[in-house]
Amino acid sequence: MALLQDIVASVLREVVLAQHQADLLAESMTEEYLNSPVLKAFPVPAVTIGAMEITLNFAIVGGDGPREGAEAQDVNTLEVIVDAGRLASLGKDCLQTITLKISPGQLAAAKKSIKR
Repeated sequence: MALLQDIVASVLREVVLAQHQADLLAESMTEEYLNSPVLKAFPVPAVTIGAMEITLNFAIVGGDGPREGAEAQDVNTLEVIVDAGRLASLGKDCLQTITLKISPGQLAAAKKSIKR
């Protein structure tokens, strides 16, 4: 069972890791560019992930919602479905959408928190 917070965190982590991989590649190319008579005239290629929007389609199934007077342990677990095949079988009326808007500043903050 996937928790929505885990899915969103996983997507954000993958974005941060993609930026990190791009940074490592640029770093590994730096010496080659500095030592080449031709390449040293060019900047080292680098990629920076800027602002982005990621739309996640999902469905939540299970549970009947909280009941009046219910304790936390009495609430049924909800399952978050993101698998395209399972979503298609549920029908459009069950689908939900969330759009993650990520700014470069948020990406930098996430990168710092992952390094800790």
